Amino acid sequence: MRTDTQTESMQNYFMIQETERLSFSVIIKIGLSLALFGVFIMFSFNNTILAGTLFILTGLTLFGIWIKPYFNNNKVYKTRPSEEQMNNWLIKDLNQVIKETVIKKLRLNINTFELKNFIIVPYPVYWEEPGLNEADILQRTTEDGNISYSVWNVQVIALTKNYISYYSCTYDWLNNLVINERTNEFFYDDISSVKNDIRMIDRYLKGQEHLDDNGKIAEPDKLTASVFEVTNISSDSLKIITNIEEMGHSPNLIVDLEKAVQTLRVILRKRRFNEEQESEITQKEDKNTNI
Repeated sequence: MRTDTQTESMQNYFMIQETERLSFSVIIKIGLSLALFGVFIMFSFNNTILAGTLFILTGLTLFGIWIKPYFNNNKVYKTRPSEEQMNNWLIKDLNQVIKETVIKKLRLNINTFELKNFIIVPYPVYWEEPGLNEADILQRTTEDGNISYSVWNVQVIALTKNYISYYSCTYDWLNNLVINERTNEFFYDDISSVKNDIRMIDRYLKGQEHLDDNGKIAEPDKLTASVFEVTNISSDSLKIITNIEEMGHSPNLIVDLEKAVQTLRVILRKRRFNEEQESEITQKEDKNTNI
């Protein structure tokens, strides 16, 4: 279960920026002037110790008000989580929050299929989505040049005995909210093709205007998406985005579905053509593969 401290650390990761070097503002000029004036009158006039002290204290107080936020902000900035820690937290939340939600929504019996056939596939969101506040859609570039995101579209496939169970949602990670849920099922006997593909998708990334300077509809960004696609005999298709190249997030969060494709093909061939021998060969190859 996520703690309040973890949530605060995650928010700081996205929202706290390193403070630029301080420049003399009006408040520091006034503060130093008051302190210097206090010193001046203490040594220049008799019976002015009290007044001089008050001027000095007032000046030092203003100086403290000016400089304190700088140190506080930089302290939070330097103690924020690392990219690795954020990735670990995201993976943990996906495997707890999303997995539990999916099992309930799809009414799955996890004892009837192997855990390796329960696959969670996330990809980041940095565009408008129904039900999301734009202020909650955040990103941050890490020191390694990767980009971290606060919102994710999450897709889940469960390869059960007789069908593919599918679930998708938008996960507002910072607020731990699951919205825009969708479910579907594809029975193995109805599937006509399974493939990995590359598709171009159009998105207006956050900050991109929908209208150009002339008031006409602007062209959205063209994003390169790696897609796992299952099509049935009625031409309905199930498309799972495994990666969007331009999003630039950590490769540790990219899920390779090649094994799922191989497993699904073996299941289909076995059901339709009883290709036991090929199934056994593929299983042996999987045992000898370390990922």
